[in-house]
Amino acid sequence: MISARSIAEPAIKDTIIHRMDPRTKILVLISTVFIAVSLDNPETMFLLFLVVLSGFAFARMPAIKLKTLAFLLILLIWGTIYSQALFYSQLPRTVIFTIISPGFPVLGWLTNGGLFVYAEGLQHGAIQGLRSASILSLGLLMCWTTDSRDMLNGLVGLRVPYSVAFMVVTAVRFLPIIITEVATVITVQRLRGFNPKRFGSGIIKTSLNILTPTLSNCVRRTGILAVSVQSRAFRANSDRTYLKKLEFSDFDKAVVAICIFAAISIVIIKLLYSMYTGGIYYTSGLRPVYAIARGYL
Repeated sequence: MISARSIAEPAIKDTIIHRMDPRTKILVLISTVFIAVSLDNPETMFLLFLVVLSGFAFARMPAIKLKTLAFLLILLIWGTIYSQALFYSQLPRTVIFTIISPGFPVLGWLTNGGLFVYAEGLQHGAIQGLRSASILSLGLLMCWTTDSRDMLNGLVGLRVPYSVAFMVVTAVRFLPIIITEVATVITVQRLRGFNPKRFGSGIIKTSLNILTPTLSNCVRRTGILAVSVQSRAFRANSDRTYLKKLEFSDFDKAVVAICIFAAISIVIIKLLYSMYTGGIYYTSGLRPVYAIARGYL
């Protein structure tokens, strides 16, 4: 149970990533989302993914968190590539492997002409998988290196309404509690002689047995939290004071400037290139921009 809860709780250390201002982490995450959504080049997307993963090395993450990250990334990337390789619908597409031929009895008709693995689907799935993996990895890095109070101060410092910031931080804070409760329910099931990992009916029964006590405890804790915040005069005053005052360091300013500049530049370049390919707008002076978008973005 301790290890299950430690997966979601932040690992507070004295590293360059942990010392970053929480507002910097939030702005970097938002900028990375825009960059990842705009990129279509597999090499550039893979480079972005490696840059994000380097943050875990600088943060000196514990082994259990690295194992959790690896499991989630493998599941996400493999699932995306697998699904896109089978159900890629755009043309042209090249068949590299046949799973179910069109003439196969019954199944050929049920799959509407067979089931194939497409080369273009593998490439498209790899790009989509790296895009999602980059955003997921950076989000986990932010949660694992930022205390909940600092995250609340960071959101408020970015002009997010306090009530909204409080709800977001509370939801993140409840995650390790829910993980601990799920682990407790599974342990109780094992003590009663039930095998929750048994394939088939065991998985269904485990899901149902976990859902009921977990939801009931979440509702109970939500009621206690509501009474607690109201008893402490939540929203009584619009002006609030904070124990820790946030200040951008020179490193934070440089990181924010680089990320925002990169995000804005990539989005504008991709927009101009899309207007060129769509026949909406073209000018010969932007040929270098079109070449950059075609070759690297």
